[in-house]
Amino acid sequence: MRLRQVALASRDLDAVTRQFHDVFGLKVAYNDPGIIHYGLKNAVLSAGTAFLEVVEPVREDASAARFLNRRGGDAGYMVILQTADAEAERARAVALGARVVDDIDSANYRCAHFHPADFGGVLVSFDQQRNEPDFLEPFGDWWPAGPNWRDTQTDEVLAVTAVTLATPDPDALASRWSELLGKPLDARNSRRLPLDRGEIRFARGPAGASTSIAALDLKVADVAGTLERGRAAGLTVDGGGVSIGGVSFIPIP
Repeated sequence: MRLRQVALASRDLDAVTRQFHDVFGLKVAYNDPGIIHYGLKNAVLSAGTAFLEVVEPVREDASAARFLNRRGGDAGYMVILQTADAEAERARAVALGARVVDDIDSANYRCAHFHPADFGGVLVSFDQQRNEPDFLEPFGDWWPAGPNWRDTQTDEVLAVTAVTLATPDPDALASRWSELLGKPLDARNSRRLPLDRGEIRFARGPAGASTSIAALDLKVADVAGTLERGRAAGLTVDGGGVSIGGVSFIPIP
């Protein structure tokens, strides 16, 4: 499995995408017209050979609108994992009790979205780009990012290397994700789940709080410059990260 895309939900898509550009130099690769099916509009931004997505509800009955109401503001929304065989990964998770809430099954693309409750409170998708024989190909096709995403890459962000989930019981959630993803936890750090590319980390959150996408690590060309641009944009810079859309984006060398 490969950490390929992470989505945020926001009431102001334009403001969040502007902040990504101002701080990290990211460019919009695609606005998916089909996402209106979910009551959303979106922007997908290239971040190395991975992607950040921002979704904004355009209907109050959209699941993302209800999510934002529960969270009380912008927040991390979804983790998308690219796989070599989405059908097999889907079958294993379903056998372990995960409920599929949406399926896409086309000639070139296969994915399954799972109920957030079954992943401890995070919307997760297993996706396969069927026309790519090697799912780890850095510049391989990626349907959610459109046909021209390679043209929007920048030299400032080189990779999305990790996502951190904050939860009241990180050990239990780490164990559950390990089971659902069919990947062992790090033998030296049981709150780290290495993937074939990228990793999932589990941190302790406040007692009684919902699980959240707390942070992403982004490999960048200039850590100090990135943090300075965050301050210049008037964003919160704390703990080595820049807060955008309710998530801390941590630049690393």
